[in-house]
Amino acid sequence: MQNENTLRQAARIALFTSFGLLVIKFTAFFMTDSKAILSDAIESIINVVTAGFLVISIAISSRPADQSHPYGHGKIEAFSAGLEGGLIILAAIMIGLEAVPAFFTQQPPRNLGPGIFLIISAGLVNLLVGLYLLHSGKKLKSEALRADGHHLLTDFYTSAGIVIGLFLVHLTGIIWLDPFMACLVAVHLLIPGISLVRSATRNLMNEADQELLARIVSGLNAIRKPGWLYPHKLRALRSGQYHHVDLHISLPHYWTLDQVHEVEQEITDLLLEAIGEEGDVMLHVDPCEPDYCPSCETAPCEARDTISPPPASVEPWTVEQVTAARPGDNADSCTTTSRTRRR
Repeated sequence: MQNENTLRQAARIALFTSFGLLVIKFTAFFMTDSKAILSDAIESIINVVTAGFLVISIAISSRPADQSHPYGHGKIEAFSAGLEGGLIILAAIMIGLEAVPAFFTQQPPRNLGPGIFLIISAGLVNLLVGLYLLHSGKKLKSEALRADGHHLLTDFYTSAGIVIGLFLVHLTGIIWLDPFMACLVAVHLLIPGISLVRSATRNLMNEADQELLARIVSGLNAIRKPGWLYPHKLRALRSGQYHHVDLHISLPHYWTLDQVHEVEQEITDLLLEAIGEEGDVMLHVDPCEPDYCPSCETAPCEARDTISPPPASVEPWTVEQVTAARPGDNADSCTTTSRTRRR
């Protein structure tokens, strides 16, 4: 609950800040008639729209999993990030359409002193709020919050470039530098816009998250016990703060159903605790085979003792091993169990 309140507070701060800066930047544009400042103001419109959608997406993503959404509602954060990236690209196009004609109908900006002061003030606010959103998004694992933080930092760099350009216009009297800076802003916006769309697409398409897989495998190594043989076919997806882990593991074939059930529950609880995430684990249990004996630590075991002694030490599992399928895997022959852990 505390995390949800923090997320909502950060989203509201982003919305109120974006709206206030929108007013400041358009005030600066009407004072100066600068195309560069207009480009910054147009970007602020996108900031307000995306911040509004951020508030909505945070509220929806915090809802618990239900029958209609068994993996939670967190995917809306990826949609929010993708929308933000698309709107940033749209803003870049709009700025270009406004700036290019200004090369042919040059008009010197006016009142540059007050206009530059307003843009500097707005840029510093964007910097502080952007860093706050990035910190909060990373801490709370919110993709939408991180996306908005990156956007505000991009806005800060935009404002810094515009201030430099306007100073040059003021010092040199070269009027075309004003629309030129606006065009640079447009190009600069395209890069984070495309990056956000690509990142959101990967999330919505459930592309493998290598950092998450590495943490899961590290957690498995940390809780590993004798008899837990060959975890494999690891799959994991993230939906906001909710994580779903799908894992196959081989256990001694002679263990009773009660022993298997106890181990399954232990793996689930310890694994989610080790990786520090909210979610569920779907565990598929396979019986061991003679080929596994050289790496089995279970003692005593009559079957293994007739083949080879228990190993003196075992190598830690790797991401490549745990995500790979084992020859002869058959989901239909597995015992499937699941546990869920929520915070």
